[in-house]
Amino acid sequence: MTKVISFYSDVNEEKYYSKCADRLRKDCSRLSIDLYLEEKESLGSYRNNCLSKPQFIKDKLEQFKEPLVWVDVDTVFRRYPDSFDQVPENVDVAFSSSMGNIQGMKASPLYFSYNERSMFFIDEWINRSHQVLNEMDTNFDHEVLFGIFNACKQMVSYGVFPPTYCVWPQQVNEHTVIEMGLSDVPDKIEVLKKMGIDGDLLKMQTVGIL
Repeated sequence: MTKVISFYSDVNEEKYYSKCADRLRKDCSRLSIDLYLEEKESLGSYRNNCLSKPQFIKDKLEQFKEPLVWVDVDTVFRRYPDSFDQVPENVDVAFSSSMGNIQGMKASPLYFSYNERSMFFIDEWINRSHQVLNEMDTNFDHEVLFGIFNACKQMVSYGVFPPTYCVWPQQVNEHTVIEMGLSDVPDKIEVLKKMGIDGDLLKMQTVGIL
């Protein structure tokens, strides 16, 4: 059974992430998923917390010394994720995709083998995240991650989880394994607006807890 990891850091009194953490614990207990979940002190904003994700993943790989799957804490498990336990040994990093390829890639779930190539990938993600924090006032870990996947594709072997592992809340059906979490915290909304996202697309990406 592949261990699933996540962390949560509340950014306001609404405690969206604590509520999601309680739900994730219940889902994993019900489905017998091996979960490691940690509460981390907030770094001051949704964006700062997001960009600390790759360092957390690296720390846990070094702690557990085994393959791990990262999921965002607002993930909803609808079924047991069999594909997490079926990743081929030659795959270093695996992601879920709505299109079955890198173009439809999502930032959760993410599988990391415990080897030098996956560590190289994560180090690149960490370095770029630090750069974005210092030089930009937009972009989350997701946007940084997309660039890292393209930059490392000649050095790292990728795998793809099925589209049922990254289903929008509005599109959940009986085949869904993972329903994506889409937080509605105010500072996330503010940054998305700076990135030019508004209207129905903004509503779709900030569903909150249904």
